[in-house]
Amino acid sequence: MNDTPNQEMQDLLAAYALGSLEADETAQVAAHLETCPACREELAAYEAVTDMLATAVPLTTPPPALKTRLMARTQTAVVPQPTRRQSIKENWQRWRSTYWRPALALVVLVLAVTALVIWQQNRPATPAQFTLTATEHAPEATGVITIAADGMATLTIANLPPLTAEQQYQLWLIRDGQRDSGAVFSVNADGSAQVTIQAARPFASYQAFGITIEPAGGSPGPTGERVLGFNL
Repeated sequence: MNDTPNQEMQDLLAAYALGSLEADETAQVAAHLETCPACREELAAYEAVTDMLATAVPLTTPPPALKTRLMARTQTAVVPQPTRRQSIKENWQRWRSTYWRPALALVVLVLAVTALVIWQQNRPATPAQFTLTATEHAPEATGVITIAADGMATLTIANLPPLTAEQQYQLWLIRDGQRDSGAVFSVNADGSAQVTIQAARPFASYQAFGITIEPAGGSPGPTGERVLGFNL
């Protein structure tokens, strides 16, 4: 057994007593102390000195100004927290300064597009008109079919010869060779008439129109001369 502490361990013992060694050095010294009584005695001497260090300096009352200076240096300034109302106001001002112009432009664009769509949906449609062509049976006659925006259709006649009481004019609406009666009418003494058309189908489905001379009250199908007509 070695009763003399080796020089390497002796250099580490003082630091070991003060607890200032690295972890690997601390483990090395602790392992050595288990087998070396001389180093344990040396360590005890260092520890005794270390214990005396706490009482080696006389107690002194610090001056009052020192406490004031220390408190001034260490005291952290307390920043008041904003209220909920202040936070909302600050967030609104931040949002307004950053986003209000793009947001306003977007709102204006949406309103403009919406107004345009509503106007297009509700604007009066241009009335559709079909001008009928006269035949040799009434060469001076004219006729116009007008379809209003609400779908109501009228027939306007001029210069069509008046008929006897036993006869009337009949308007035919033609689709795929099939004829629907649109109106049975008579004209005034000057050959004019304004007639409301009754259509069994949407007007857009018809491909041609014709007016013939029929018995009073009309016929299931054309039987007389054609005086006006129109083909799409």
